[in-house]
Amino acid sequence: MNILSRLIEKIREDLSLKGLFKVVLVLMIVWLFQATGAVWNGLLSMIWNIFRPFIFGFVIAYVLRYPVRIGEKKGIPRKVMIPLVYIVILAILAWILSSLVPTLADRSASFINSIISGVRWISSQMEAMYENGVPDFISRITNAAVEMLSDVKGIIPNLPGLLTQTLSIITISLFSVIISIFMMFSWEKIKNTIFRISMKISPKFHQGLISVNGEISDYIRSMLILMVIRAVEYALLYFLVGNTDWLILAILTAVSILIPYIGPTFVNLIGILTSLTLPTGNIIALIVMILVLSNVDEYVVSPIVHSRNTNISPLMALFALFAGNTILGIPGIMIAIPAMLAIRVIFRMYSEPSAETKEEVKS
Repeated sequence: MNILSRLIEKIREDLSLKGLFKVVLVLMIVWLFQATGAVWNGLLSMIWNIFRPFIFGFVIAYVLRYPVRIGEKKGIPRKVMIPLVYIVILAILAWILSSLVPTLADRSASFINSIISGVRWISSQMEAMYENGVPDFISRITNAAVEMLSDVKGIIPNLPGLLTQTLSIITISLFSVIISIFMMFSWEKIKNTIFRISMKISPKFHQGLISVNGEISDYIRSMLILMVIRAVEYALLYFLVGNTDWLILAILTAVSILIPYIGPTFVNLIGILTSLTLPTGNIIALIVMILVLSNVDEYVVSPIVHSRNTNISPLMALFALFAGNTILGIPGIMIAIPAMLAIRVIFRMYSEPSAETKEEVKS
């Protein structure tokens, strides 16, 4: 009761006509946004469609500026290095499209068959465990999983026809690449313009932007290195244990680190599931090596590759992933960790006392 009385007294002290007017004004703004939501959504969607190629182009230029800078340090002019980087990347993509993608498409059906075989193997083992038959809910789950995987397998032959529906994506990608090339040639001018505007906003905002740029740059470099390491590790592992889908699993493992903890765990489960038809010794060796590699990658390789500043605790990483998925879906998952790094830098910058404040405290 004492707490309630103090709360009521506090409300009476802070309550004023000016305060009520602010609350009503905020509520009116919220109501107006809700009432005109359709208009705002259409307007924001149009703005996003206009600026999307430029945003994607900026991201591409931001990532590819690292090899360009390495070439410049070696004495190769930027006018030569930029076309060289794009030619190499386009050549790699052409190789993937001409050789790797058909191979993966051919293997996809057998890959899904391996998963179905693994599910059925688990079901048969459970049937052997229960004398009176498998519980009904387990049978329903097994049948639903097999049916879903069979439906996915049926879609695969129609994938070439679905490619004709991706013209808009290809167009946006082409525009983004062209825009990124122009941005690469004038990168210093773009960077100086952004920093000049940030300096006009606030010196502290300018310093925070520089810090965010440094952290995200370190993160991108680290992720590219880790993706190559994971691909090599797991390609060798699945190849040695005899899994015929070793190439698919290696690529999935490399890409899965973009979704920390959840992605690699999910791909490891798929790898084990597709290997259940192998000899028992191979399955045991695979499980043991996955456990070993997971710990080595997590506690040895990643800390070496990542700088100390870009490390994020597992709890914060999972929170960032779920928040990103809730807000933006799959794109939100992809940018969750960089966004978390940026937020952490900004929080530290504004939570730490400035030099002037420190001097006042000392005096």
